[in-house]
Amino acid sequence: MIAAEKPRHRVKAISNRSADVPGLVDTGALSDGENTPQGSFGPSQSVSQDGFFVRMIGHGKTNAGVFVGEHTARNFPIVYACVNRISNPIAHFPLRIMRRAKDGLSSEEASDHPLSRRLKMRPNDLMSSRTFRKTIQSHALLWGNGYAEIERNGRGQAVGLWPLMPEVTRPKKAGGRFFFETKINGKRFEIDHGDVIHIMDQSQDGYVGLSQVGLARQAIGMGLAMEEFGAKFFANDAKSGGFLMHPGKLTGSAKTNLRGPNGERQTAPESPAAALERQGGLDNAHRVKVLEEGMKWITTTIPPEDAQFLGSREMQIAEVARIYDVPLILVQSHEKSTSWGTGIEQLMIGFYQQTIAPWVGAWEEEFNWKLFTEEEQSLGYHVKFNMNALLRGDMAARSAFYKAMFELGMTMNQILALEDMNGIGANGDVNFVSNNVQTVERAINPPETVSIVRNGGRATEEDEE
Repeated sequence: MIAAEKPRHRVKAISNRSADVPGLVDTGALSDGENTPQGSFGPSQSVSQDGFFVRMIGHGKTNAGVFVGEHTARNFPIVYACVNRISNPIAHFPLRIMRRAKDGLSSEEASDHPLSRRLKMRPNDLMSSRTFRKTIQSHALLWGNGYAEIERNGRGQAVGLWPLMPEVTRPKKAGGRFFFETKINGKRFEIDHGDVIHIMDQSQDGYVGLSQVGLARQAIGMGLAMEEFGAKFFANDAKSGGFLMHPGKLTGSAKTNLRGPNGERQTAPESPAAALERQGGLDNAHRVKVLEEGMKWITTTIPPEDAQFLGSREMQIAEVARIYDVPLILVQSHEKSTSWGTGIEQLMIGFYQQTIAPWVGAWEEEFNWKLFTEEEQSLGYHVKFNMNALLRGDMAARSAFYKAMFELGMTMNQILALEDMNGIGANGDVNFVSNNVQTVERAINPPETVSIVRNGGRATEEDEE
């Protein structure tokens, strides 16, 4: 793991003598759930947790006959699309460290914090902020858990973030301690709970997230099986399976020819069926086929159109999209119409509010609780994702909104900042309110009025200019 190359704060390797050292727990191989000590919160709900060998002998194989794990689930295009659709906004939102301003009400960017520039550009020396966030979010969407270690300086301030592999990282509780156990470059480490960012969604116990792939492995497996079926269907000249009917009775030597000399399940070169196999495949599509010895072709399987193959594939796409709360139209599936408004703008707003915003909240809560020291928290330090850029409407809607907000007290500089434009200086920080657009001070303290007598008439009142 690349993170091991950097100096670490409060990280201890688990030695072989850890049983003799208080506070250290040797759990053996992290992928072996049988060695989990009593009192731990248990392993992540991962279908790949039992290791490669166990999966090879059948554990992890779905009812559809294919293996499904977090590493292979993205081979199903809809899983890849959903993970991409959610991870991209998380990686794209502007991310800043803020603190309470001197007025005690508003916030200002804390550009002098040692993590401020890194968080926006490069959380560590080896990856950009976009790559880091997209990686952790992808882990959370596949394994159900995204982990990142916090690198700190001598004062305890966060100065870097390093991703941890979700299949070998898990929370532990032992000896009255709550910590994370992980594997880096083949070595086991314990990391204090306060030094690990943990992003997750649904959980059974509140400590370990549930793997979306593990929960939906049957649906994903069915989709992968149908893809394999479709590929083999076209490789077989777009014809369904069947059998060859011979007019006579097969002798022992004929059966040997069909099965191979040692009974193996393969067509012997001298078999008449071998010629038929050589005539199959896409390269021989639509060519004339020759059957020898009076054999006839009998179709036995249901044609794909009768089995509603295409409809079933669309159903599996919808099943996976439903798990991730991604509207079908956002993953290029137009089978169903959206119920989130009549336009794409309303659909996008609904997607960000219902799907993206909860993930943003999970990131902000972890960052705000674990990145900052107690002193920094007392000063109002916090991390803020700026979702305004993607929640903005079209030009007409934004113009109407800004006009209304300007009359309610928003300054011109604040409006320009929301549009990523430069301010106009101190004059742009003046607040105005409605009533033909006047300053707040004038509205609170109107000028005195004087009585004026005109041409011997009665007294009238006019505002003193």
